[in-house]
Amino acid sequence: MKEKILAKVVIEIVGGPKEHVDMTIRKYMDEIRDEFNVIKHELYDAEPLKEEKFKRMFSSFVDLEMEFNNFKDIVGFCFDYMPSSIDIIKPDKANLESKELMDMLNDLMAKLHNLDMRVKNLIAENVLLKRGLEKKY
Repeated sequence: MKEKILAKVVIEIVGGPKEHVDMTIRKYMDEIRDEFNVIKHELYDAEPLKEEKFKRMFSSFVDLEMEFNNFKDIVGFCFDYMPSSIDIIKPDKANLESKELMDMLNDLMAKLHNLDMRVKNLIAENVLLKRGLEKKY
């Protein structure tokens, strides 16, 4: 049996209003707990951002200690939940088989291609909307 991977993870949510940020981070936590093995977590209530230009924005974060079955699960978690940081506590060294690395890289490429397609579609929609507005005015 392979050794489990222990990691410390920080996830931050920024937005507004405060109640929405608090609700969203709790919902995020529920989703993560349903899908992954969360050993412990500490959730921080939303606080206003200090910068003047973001005075109506709030930030909340959660510190997590999590256990993953393999590195592919960590990569998937990172893409799905976009943590601010992730520190691998155990193991000290990773011994990956070429197939495991190949699978992770292929999943990474598929996700990047999907994101690229979405961005291109949004750009195209934006161009069409701008043209529509220009015709009106």
